[in-house]
This record gives sequence, structure tokens and C-alpha cells, in this order.
Amino acid sequence: MSSEGDIRVLHVDDDRELAEVAALHLERADEGLDVVNEFSARDGLERLREEPIACVVSDHDMPGMDGLEFLKAVREEFEELPFILFTGKGNEEIASDAISTGVTEYLQKDIGTDQYTVLANRIRRAVGETRAKSALRESERKLSTLISNLPGMVYRARNEPGWPMEFVSDGAMELVGYPPEAIESGEVTWGSLIDDEDADRINPQVQASIDSGDPFEVSYRVTTADGEQRWLWERGRVVDSVRAETSRADGSADTDDSVELLEGFITDITARRERERELEREREFTEALVDTLDDVFYLISLDGEVLRWNDTATTVLGYSDEELSTMVAYDLIPEPFHEEVTDAIERSVRTGQATFEAPLVTSDGEHIRHEFRGSLIENGDGDLIGIAGIARDITDRKQRDRELGRYETIVEAVGDPVYALDEDGTFTFVNEAIEPMTGYTPDELVGEHIGTIITDEDVDRSDRLIQDLLADPEADSGTLEMDVVTKWGERIPSENNLALLPSEDGCFAGTAGVIRDIHERKAREERLSEFASVVSHDLRNPLNVVQGRLSMALETGDVTHLDAAAGAADRMEQLIEDLLTLARQGDAVGRVERVDVATAAEGAWDSVDTVGATLELADTATVDADPDRLRELLENLFRNAVEHGRYQQDPTYDTLSRRPPDRSLGRNLTVTVGTIAEDGDAVTGFYVADDGPGIPDGDYEKVFERGYTTAKDGTGFGLAIVEDIATAHGWSVRATESESGGARFEFTTSRADR
Repeated sequence: MSSEGDIRVLHVDDDRELAEVAALHLERADEGLDVVNEFSARDGLERLREEPIACVVSDHDMPGMDGLEFLKAVREEFEELPFILFTGKGNEEIASDAISTGVTEYLQKDIGTDQYTVLANRIRRAVGETRAKSALRESERKLSTLISNLPGMVYRARNEPGWPMEFVSDGAMELVGYPPEAIESGEVTWGSLIDDEDADRINPQVQASIDSGDPFEVSYRVTTADGEQRWLWERGRVVDSVRAETSRADGSADTDDSVELLEGFITDITARRERERELEREREFTEALVDTLDDVFYLISLDGEVLRWNDTATTVLGYSDEELSTMVAYDLIPEPFHEEVTDAIERSVRTGQATFEAPLVTSDGEHIRHEFRGSLIENGDGDLIGIAGIARDITDRKQRDRELGRYETIVEAVGDPVYALDEDGTFTFVNEAIEPMTGYTPDELVGEHIGTIITDEDVDRSDRLIQDLLADPEADSGTLEMDVVTKWGERIPSENNLALLPSEDGCFAGTAGVIRDIHERKAREERLSEFASVVSHDLRNPLNVVQGRLSMALETGDVTHLDAAAGAADRMEQLIEDLLTLARQGDAVGRVERVDVATAAEGAWDSVDTVGATLELADTATVDADPDRLRELLENLFRNAVEHGRYQQDPTYDTLSRRPPDRSLGRNLTVTVGTIAEDGDAVTGFYVADDGPGIPDGDYEKVFERGYTTAKDGTGFGLAIVEDIATAHGWSVRATESESGGARFEFTTSRADR
């Protein structure tokens, strides 16, 4: 494939047909490219060590060492070598990992030959611009990650009544309970969610900022999809304007007006508003309480002179009003604590408040331990008056307040397993919902570290989240995805919504949170990713082979390219058929009835191309099953046995034309269907076995994975469909070795009779 070019390119792809087509088209697209092929990452590394290469182009999904692992190995030995990941299996995780590992370019395979011109241009550009391109891609990755992790919603809206949204990010669902598409389509207008009173208040503010060209910041209440009221904070500004149509009196449209386009960010500040309201209530309460307060209250000057006090002060301390009027704060506190008093006064002046603990000395010499909370007091003109301090007997109070704050937080976060941890990460509380999820009772976990039910890695991630919350005065809660480790070692994908526990002294007091099982959501995401992978990679590769071979046949007149194109087309047909089966039916069953396994097997056998093979019915049983899906299960097993059986090893068998084998060679395959009996009588299921080459050692579990196949033309979905159908019926299935050394698939059903 190589030519004498000024850029020597190493192309690594385990699909030999696709690799050869790519090399041909790359050298045609750019005569300066000299392309050499390797068909595994390990061979590619050896080639790099043996000869100078200017650029590497690699597929991702390869056996043994995939594209990302190959990239990592290349970066360890050839740090500056341009590396282009050219793959059909594209997703954000692969792209992000490739960029973070140091890939020069990331290009997804497409349909047609024009992609090779693009790839050739990328190769030539990458050779001269590797460092600049890497820096740019890393910058874009960080920006994307930052936007995706924003705790709220990014939007683009029209400055019109109702605030019609042209775009909202996925955060809308978390924010107001409506999916982005409902808001973007106008099914739900943003203005309809805003409290009417707040809308009247913020609209003039927003319009004034728009008129002046300044960004606007507003806070308002909304009603979510489930009827909950939340406070939101919004910052936005005008980014553009568009033509707007208005209706004239005669019914025609007028497009002379324009409307501003706004972009901005909206986040939930309900917790912050609650804290602000609580502070306001506390201030009002304090003002009303001063005259009736049971705690010692007094006001001192910056020099420590006692200016005012309440009746409780005279009662607790035993001094008369006349005596207190001649005293300073130092007279009421033992001398060893005078330095703390001075420091507290200085801190109050510097920061506005201070807290310390010290004994109060009564008139009869008794020392009563108190906590002093001081705040700087100013008059209406802003002049300093002094420091008001409340001295409170702290016996048993700290423990009581911590417990009260902890349980209040737990009540607010109720739902699924709820827990509370102290500052060291040790369980101080966990509700009963933890046991069904983890197998541990609350008594078993209280006193144990959180690491009992999560991994060390997730403990570290939790610690980092807590540090971020402690560093942000506006944040007191966050969400973390993690694995819950059960008592039996099972890992359950979970979402941890945690909040910082309140603390009077401002120090970290621990966390409380709610754990939610999200394994079903993760399974759906994995299934979608799996289908996307197949469509983008497994179908695209043979399609590229077809188009590449047809292109070469048209250009060169060499019709031998058509054989390879026909084979690739056959593979595409089978892949599409299996994909449609999975997509239409998945793991669902229809009407269930009593079905005879032998009868179903005979019908399935007649529906499959079984030339050169024989069906043998050793025994039969009736099972509760969907007849159509049971027949489909058997058809896939028969087809799998035939395609992988002995007769396909016949050298006269043509995989393209499917010409029957030469039967004179005596390589007929026998497929047997029989029952599985327990204790000699009770039938517990059925089996399908063959006398073919069998399943490779170590692959008995892997055969059910989507895409797994050992046949050259196999799709790798037949046994995945079999497992889905069995699971949908509530059956278990396992692969093992037959008595003759072939493959045997055993199905244990919930009920089977002879």
C-alpha cells in the first residue's frame, strides 16, 4: 500500500479490509502520504520502535489493546508524535479520555470516501501543528466539563412576554421538573412558572438592564412540575437581536420590529433564601427577646466598659445595677481568660463578631462556664457604639443543639436510605431503608466509617466534594454518583445527595444525606450506548468496505473488489436483522401459554438454513412461554450451531454464496434438543446441544455478550437475543460443553413438565 511520500503514516486497525481501503484512499487523497498498515496495537508499537513514523492513525475498538491504551503506550515512548484516533465507535467518554490522554486529533468514521480526504488533511496539518492543536482541544474539553457541571440551567430566550426559550440545558429537569424539550417547544413557558408578584417586580429591572446594555441579576419564585415552590437566581444579558413578526390590523405580518436574544444562567437558591429568612427571623427574635432574655446580655465599649445589661445579668451574677455600672468586662471574667477577652474584642472590631468560652465570676466568687457571642453594634449613622455579647450557660447545650440540627437536616432530606456522619465520616444515624439496599442493619453501621459501604475511591471523591462545599459560603449541599457496596460485595450504582450539618462555631460538623439506587438508569444508559456503538461502528465498517471496494472497482475496472463488497453487504444485512430484533422486542414477552419444546424445535428447525445438519429430539417437555419468542430463541441457537459447527469448516463451503458443503466428507452436524431432569424425575428445563467444535475455554460467560462471535461472518447478537428471551421468561441460561465436546445451552425454567 505504501508509496514514496514525505509523510510516513502508520495506520492501525484490526479490520484488514477497512485498513486496506483506508490506505488506498489516503494515498490517493494526498500523494505526499506514505501509509503502512498494522492490524493490532502491539504490532503498531513494534513498527514505531523499528522505523521513523511521522503520524499515527488508529482505530479505537480493537482486541487486546484498544485505541486509548495504544495512545497511552505511544505517549510514554513518543511524547510528541501526532496521534489521530479514527474510529466508528464514538462517544463523549472516548473523546474526553482521548483528549485527556493527549490525542492530536479525534475523527469519527463516516460513510463514503470523502472522509479520507478530510483525514489526509488532518494528518498533514497534525504533523506541523501537534502542540497547538493539543492545547486547543484540552481547553475545549475543560470548558465543556465546566458547563456540564454547572449546578443549574443555561438558556437562550427571546425578550418577549412569557420569556420563550429557544434553548435550555439539561439542568432544567433538575431545576423545575420539566424536560428541556417541553420548555423549548413552548409547551411550558418560563414566564408561566414565575410567581405573578415576582414577575411584576423583576420585569422592570430586567428591561432597564437591557436598555442600558448591562447584565441583569434577579431572584424570583417558581412553581415546579410537582407543585413545589423554589427560589431561583438568574443572571443574563443581551447577546443578539432578531427580526420579529407582528400582526397588522389587516392581518398581514410586519417584520420591521426586532427582539433581543438573551443568554444566561439560572440556579436554585432555595436553600440560601431559607438561610436568609432564618437569619432575619433570628434577628427579629433577638430584638424582641432582649428585654425578656433568660441569658446574660450586656453591651460593652471597645475599651471593655459595661454600658448596658439585662435583668438576667444581675440575677445570675448577683451584682446590683450600681455595681455593674462601675465595672468593665475584665472584672466579670477570671484573669487567665483576659487575653481571650482582648482577642475577642479585636476580632469583633475586625470581623464584626466573635465567640469564645470562659467562666463568669459571680459576686460570691462562683465560676459558671458560659459561651460569649459578641457582635459589633453601630448606630443609624454608622458610628460604632460597642459590642453586644450574650453570655449563655453552655451546660449540655452544645450536644443538644448539634443533635437538633442533625435531625432537622435529616428530616429535610428524607427519602430512600438517609444517614448522618460526624466530622470523621463515622455513621451517627442511618434509617431502616439502608438494610434492604446494603444488607446492613442500622445498628451494624452506626459507629462504623462510611467506607464500610462505599469504595476508597468514592470516599476520596466525597471528601473533595465536602471541601468544595466548605470553601463556598453559598453552597451547603451537593450530589455525588458512587457505588454502594453491599454486605455481600455487590456494587450498586447510586446517587448521594449530601448536605453539610449546621454548626454554631462555623467548624465542619459532619454531613447528612440521602442515597438513591440508580442502577436502572445506568442500565438504560449502558444499553443506549451499546446500540449507538453497534450502529456507529459495526455497521459503518462493512458499509465503508462496500463503498471503498465499489469505488476502487469503478476507478480501476477490477471486478474482484465486488466479491469483498458482496460479503460486507451480507454482514450488514444480518447485523440489521439482529438489531431490529433487539430494538423491537428487547427483553419483553407477549402472551404466555403451555408450549411443547419438541414441537417448537421442529418448527424452528424448518425456518433455519440447516443444510448438512441433523436435528435429534432426545426428549420433550412443556413450558410456560410465548410461542413466538421461544421459537425465535431456538432459531438463534440452531443458526449459531450451524454457523459455528463442523460442516462450516468444510473447505468446499462458500461463505458468500452459502453453497452447501460436500456431504461426502462426512462432516454433518447433529443438534440435539432434550430435557433436564432433577432427582431422576422432576423436569426443570431443557437444553440444546451440538457435536460441533464447541466454545473456547474461558468464553462460556462471554458468548452472551453483544458483538461476541468467533465466526468470520457472525454478527455476535444471536446468543445475546437468546439470553434476553430467556431472561424475559424468568429462565436462567448457561453455556457449557456437550458430551461430544460441542456447545450445550441449558435453560432452567420456572415450571416444566414431561
